[in-house]
Amino acid sequence: MAFYLAQVSGLLNGSFPWSMNSVLSASASEAAVSTAWDTAIRIIFTNTAFKAYIPTTVEITETSVSTASPTFKQTTKTTVVATTAGDASGVALPYHTCETVTWRTASATKWGRGRWYFPPLAVGALDTDGFSILAAAQTAFQGAMNAYFTSVGSTYTHVILHRKATAGGARAAFTTDTVTAADIPSTFAVQRRRADKLVPSRLSVTV
Repeated sequence: MAFYLAQVSGLLNGSFPWSMNSVLSASASEAAVSTAWDTAIRIIFTNTAFKAYIPTTVEITETSVSTASPTFKQTTKTTVVATTAGDASGVALPYHTCETVTWRTASATKWGRGRWYFPPLAVGALDTDGFSILAAAQTAFQGAMNAYFTSVGSTYTHVILHRKATAGGARAAFTTDTVTAADIPSTFAVQRRRADKLVPSRLSVTV
């Protein structure tokens, strides 16, 4: 069984990068895992119900899979370059606003969980109160993630990597726990590093 470092990356508004990373476990080759990863990730973006909530200005431009070293550094790497964009007619939510997928293992601890920070959806994904995700958008995201796992099948498994030993020594450094469940909350999260180089325009206030 080998471990792989997988990434999907793209652009927001044609300028600012976003990415999501996963550690995968598989007996398949790097090439096979790369093909499965690329196909499955793009299935999320092209899911009929969910793509209606992804802005056209949010796009995937590349996926990659690298075989991990014993200390989980990249070694060989397979990259797929292609653009897949959203289909929503509405404008996007702010750069740093994102929806999350929470990964869970058998360990009910902080180190037993992980997250994907998805790029911003369109304003149509806002609930009527404007503070949370529209139930229909949350359900569409759930459907897209279910389709992702259907596509993946048994090709690979998501794992949570512990780069350092956990508190109390329950897990040693560079060990993993298998993801056994995932869920999507009804609230938004923030990824500040997305568009962190954006220079805002300012209007002076008379004081």
